[in-house]
Amino acid sequence: MPSLTARIPWLVSRAVASLRALVLAAWLATAAQAAESGQKSFHLPHGDAETTLKQFVEQSGEQVIYFVDKVRGVQTRPVQGKFNPFTALEFMLQDTPLRAVQDEKTGALSVVARAPQKSRPAATAPAPPPPGGSSGDAVVHLPQFSVAGTKADPYHPAEATSAARIRGPLLDTPLSINVATRELLDDVGANSLYEAMRYFPGVSNGRGSGPGGIMDRQNFRGFESFTKTIDNFSSQLIPTNNGIVAVFEPQFIERAEVVLGPDTILSPTGSPGGSMNIITKSPQFEPARHLIFALGNYNAGKVTVDSTGPIDAQGRWAYRVIGDGQNGRTYVPGSIRQWDVSVQATRKFSDTTSLTLKYFGIQWELTGAMANANDNGWEVTTPDSIRGATIAGTPPAAAGFTYDGWNGNTTWSHTFDRVNILSGQLTTALADRISTRLAAEVFFDNNVGDSGYPSVSPAETFDPATGQVIAITPLNPAALPEVARKNHATTGEAQLQNDYAANFHPGGVSLQPVIGWDYQQASNWNKTLQSTLPLANPFAGVYDPPKPPLSAYMLGNKAHSSAWQYQFYGLTRAWFWDDRVLLTGGVSRTWVSSNTSMYDPTNPSAPPALLDLHGYKDTFLGGVLVKPAANVSLYYTYSTNAALTSFNQQPLWQQGRQHEFGVKSEFFQQRLAFTAAHFQIAQTNLATPNPAFNVDPVHNQPSTLSDQTNHGFELNLVGGLTENISAIASFTGMKFRDPFGRRARNVPDRLANLLLNYHFTSGRLKNFSFFAGAEYVGKTAGENAQADPTTKVTLTTLGVPTQPGFYVAAWTVYNAGATYRWKNCRFNLNVDNLLNAKFAWQPASRLSVSPYPGLTVRLTTDVRF
Repeated sequence: MPSLTARIPWLVSRAVASLRALVLAAWLATAAQAAESGQKSFHLPHGDAETTLKQFVEQSGEQVIYFVDKVRGVQTRPVQGKFNPFTALEFMLQDTPLRAVQDEKTGALSVVARAPQKSRPAATAPAPPPPGGSSGDAVVHLPQFSVAGTKADPYHPAEATSAARIRGPLLDTPLSINVATRELLDDVGANSLYEAMRYFPGVSNGRGSGPGGIMDRQNFRGFESFTKTIDNFSSQLIPTNNGIVAVFEPQFIERAEVVLGPDTILSPTGSPGGSMNIITKSPQFEPARHLIFALGNYNAGKVTVDSTGPIDAQGRWAYRVIGDGQNGRTYVPGSIRQWDVSVQATRKFSDTTSLTLKYFGIQWELTGAMANANDNGWEVTTPDSIRGATIAGTPPAAAGFTYDGWNGNTTWSHTFDRVNILSGQLTTALADRISTRLAAEVFFDNNVGDSGYPSVSPAETFDPATGQVIAITPLNPAALPEVARKNHATTGEAQLQNDYAANFHPGGVSLQPVIGWDYQQASNWNKTLQSTLPLANPFAGVYDPPKPPLSAYMLGNKAHSSAWQYQFYGLTRAWFWDDRVLLTGGVSRTWVSSNTSMYDPTNPSAPPALLDLHGYKDTFLGGVLVKPAANVSLYYTYSTNAALTSFNQQPLWQQGRQHEFGVKSEFFQQRLAFTAAHFQIAQTNLATPNPAFNVDPVHNQPSTLSDQTNHGFELNLVGGLTENISAIASFTGMKFRDPFGRRARNVPDRLANLLLNYHFTSGRLKNFSFFAGAEYVGKTAGENAQADPTTKVTLTTLGVPTQPGFYVAAWTVYNAGATYRWKNCRFNLNVDNLLNAKFAWQPASRLSVSPYPGLTVRLTTDVRF
């Protein structure tokens, strides 16, 4: 397989060809148009410039430069109607001590103080432009590859970037996108992204969710997600199709966006239920320094330093340094320990050209029972857990397990992950028509695990006529079989991206084409060793057998994989009829080549088995959005993605397909947004047991290919109900089923969430806020359908699909918190699981059902210096 270095000339040639094509398109569009309108709809109230300028930025999509101290207290005029942004800004600042300035070359906007005037005859103020009017000036506004920094409400940003790598209004995006802002992460004291994302629709906990989990794992519309993108770079470690084990440090994150459904452009090989894109913090040209302490009973013990600001007096260089250390106790016996650092620099060459370099170093470790995600709960062994029964929320005393105990996990268990990420991004403008982005990343992950835990779960007996579990083989609760496991995996990866975007306005049509390519190459080594441990007696509490010597371990598996992936995509947005109709169309072609060598653990000296997969797949995105009013959108979207796997040792593409219908609306100057969506998702080409094989094995294959489906609806309200109340409220109803109509493990049919935050803006309680939250998760299957011991497949001897043996009850958890700002300090108190409720969640199988953490209290102090 050619190396990344050998392919660079070819990649450069592809970039040049892409650039030529887009420049030609720009020249043709310029020749076809007479003038550009550049108009946008504005609904700006009378008010303090500190607030109304932020609203102007949100509504115009422009970046405006101004000093907050200079504009605070200035009362601006209301603006209603469609204007050129510069004209709207001029009218907004009329009769104030401020004026608008626009750079002649770049079109950049700024707000400055008016020059002192000598005494002269009074002049008549210029007449305001007529409602809906426009300026004669036509300014080209280039698409941005970054997100806007201002928000109409702390929980509701007006824009997102994860649909196509460029910034776009959420109201004009025909997809469901959830955004966790920095303010939300701070308010809930997030130690993982799940703690913030859980309040949004379509999001539920995966196996191993939360700060002591793995990979920031969550379920999106029922499909478990194993990966995420970080600053548009995939953390999916091809060809293993897994993400880094470590939870990405929340203090590195500026915001996180989840695109629900297949993400054709940003994550063409990801989960069909959705994908998460993390936007990290970046260097700022205004100085800011923070020292943050987190104290509490669980998931605390953290100190963070975050410093940013300009480097030189000319304002060309800016830096950011973030560092933190943590050694905190976890609810399941054990601890979370980590050391994280990020060093960043930005060089601003002009208003349209900048280069940003970022390094992230993560050293993350879980110890004790907490290190064994999906194996640190209690086993489901009781006779009353058959025939689809709903188990109790705590283990029975006779089983030997306890709700928050060691449960057969060794005290010396630990998992360690060392991650190094170095990335660079150059953004600039070409010919005043095109924005371009060139970005590269190198990535290294070293994961080590050394653990001991129970290894055998009770066997199930099925009724051949119904497929129901009718009996389980009991285990001796005082003598549990145990296994010691060592695993080591290393991955090295390089990624290169190039994107181009432009705005054209031929006639009455607005066009925004985006094209780009992405190249990713990776290599992975992994090995697992296993050894038998002495039987465990959970009744005795702590299980602390000696760690076996290395000579006692046997090879479990060993493999080496290498792969490359190349994606080329194109997407166009077209606005018609005064921006009331938006058509979106996109296509992505992904080429994958993967080679895996798998060693036989029973015969390590034998030549490895080789699996060679290669091919390409086209995925598509198409949608239509209609705006009957300026603040209401009706839309339909069809989107797909695909991942390369194998069937009978041959390449096979599993494809995700989604139809989504919805309505979006925004109120109160974009402060509050409401969305209702209906979705239908199918994941195709899943290998499924063939019922006909049991009847006639001669003429039928043992497995066939079929689809897994989910359909449902979501309601979402996010933003400011009033100037003092911010809210996130959501409801999800869905039906996720496998090809035999069975429920999948850990996927509920119902989700409901509420978060209310009241912040005082005046009086004695000014700068104080408090919030209350509730999360409801419906009943879930505790296990996927297990194999019948006779046929070794999920069908009985009569060809009846086997059923999950047990279910986990629906649960609700309540959270609360408060924040107070005093001078340069911010105090944040978080109380999770306010009522100290005990219930099962995150079921992995009969081998382990995890406890929900009990009452958790954390106090975070942020000192700005």
